[in-house]
Amino acid sequence: MKTQMLCAALLLVALLSFPAAEAAGTTQKPKYGPMASRLPEDNKYVRMNPAPDYWAMNSYYTAQQWGGACSLASLTMVVNGARVHDKLDSETELVTQAKLLEKVKAPLSSGKTWAQAVGAEPSFGKGVSLDELGPLTRLALEAYGVKVQSVEIVHVDKLDGATTAKIHAALVENEKSDRDFIIANFNQQVYTGDSEVGHIAPVGAYDSAKKRVLIFDPDREWYEPYWVSEETFAKGMATKDSAGKNFRGFVWVKLSRNPQ
Repeated sequence: MKTQMLCAALLLVALLSFPAAEAAGTTQKPKYGPMASRLPEDNKYVRMNPAPDYWAMNSYYTAQQWGGACSLASLTMVVNGARVHDKLDSETELVTQAKLLEKVKAPLSSGKTWAQAVGAEPSFGKGVSLDELGPLTRLALEAYGVKVQSVEIVHVDKLDGATTAKIHAALVENEKSDRDFIIANFNQQVYTGDSEVGHIAPVGAYDSAKKRVLIFDPDREWYEPYWVSEETFAKGMATKDSAGKNFRGFVWVKLSRNPQ
């Protein structure tokens, strides 16, 4: 009898608590904003198409180790992806964020080293700008013996026809092979609906039929690869950096057509 009374009491408490919890507004917003779609739920393109950059970097998709280190994680993916055709022996290490930071010590335009710019606990640097990302991309690749043909820095300072045409042409060309990579600098809020913060991530693929871009977001504490429309991709880059001086955009690095 006591057991039956206890069960009834617990049931009554649960029923009385349910409306209160509902009224408190416990419903959470979706993980991604309306502009993004998750790769695990939307992976037909990379399964049915060559997607060379996706397959070059997918095995090396890594997380930034702290808030300001998105450039470091992104270039770690890119350098590993650039070496995907190299003949690696048993003594060849893969590229890690720690090793890459050790190898690239040249000062940035700010006078800081890359390690100082990305920071680590407890200092937590603010990261690097798009204009610093370009030279870092070359240095990171060359530190591992990757032959660089060119590095182009593109600031997206407006969304007129000429600019969007340039972005489109770069995405189409980039999708043809794994001998070039695009690393985007953007406002993460535009893509995910989350906090307004400058961010860096490599482009994993471009689906020309649906005009959308796959972002290999290194913010792995919260995100996985996701698609955004080409229009959203451009809008996220057409924003100013945290200093409010320069527009964001992308770095387009082209490698030697003949892998080592």
